[in-house]
Amino acid sequence: MMIIYHAPAPLPYTPLKVAFVTGLSDPNSCSLSLLYRQFMAELDCLEAWKIYLNFPYIPGSNQPENTPILKAGLANWSQFLGARSPKYRAAIRFHLANIATSSERSFFIAGSCGLEILNQAWTAAIAPNQLHIMALGPVARTYSPMPCTMVQGSRDYISRYFFSQVDVLVPGVNHMGYVQNADVFALVNAQLRHVVSSL
Repeated sequence: MMIIYHAPAPLPYTPLKVAFVTGLSDPNSCSLSLLYRQFMAELDCLEAWKIYLNFPYIPGSNQPENTPILKAGLANWSQFLGARSPKYRAAIRFHLANIATSSERSFFIAGSCGLEILNQAWTAAIAPNQLHIMALGPVARTYSPMPCTMVQGSRDYISRYFFSQVDVLVPGVNHMGYVQNADVFALVNAQLRHVVSSL
C-alpha cells in the first residue's frame, strides 16, 4: 500500500510546523535526501518546529539517497496525475489536517508537484491564514488559492511549461537545483523569518 494511504503519524504540538511537500521519488518512503535534510537544518527557526521527513511525514521507511532520475520522475508524474482522484485527495487532506491540528501555522516548502498536492487539499485541510507556501519550481494545474511565493529557476523548463509568471525568477537554476542554490535558500529563509516574527 502506498504510504499516502497509511494513517497519519502523531505529531507534537508546536506553534509552527516547517515541512517539505514534494512528490515522493519512492511512493513507499517519506525519507528526505541528504541535500533536503541539510537545507532544512540551516533554516532559521527552532529545531522542534522542523519536520525532517517528506509529506505525508510517516517515519520508519528508508529510501536510497540517489533514486534513479527516470524512476523518480515517473513516480512524481504519477502523483501529479493522481492528486485529483477522490481517494488520493481524501488521503492528502487527512495528512494535512494532522499538520493543522498540531500547530497554529504551517510553512510548506513545496517542490515540483508539491504545489499540486497542496492545491488539491487546501479547502478541507488548512485555512489560508494558517500557512504560507514557498513553491520551488512549481508544477500544478493552477495557481495556488493559498498564500504562496512562487520561485522558478531560469533554466527550469518543466515549471515554465506550467507557469509563465512567477514571483521570483532565479538565474541559472534548473528543475533539480533549488535546494543547492544559495539565492533560493536566502529567499526561503527570509520568508520563514517573516512568518516566525508574526507568531
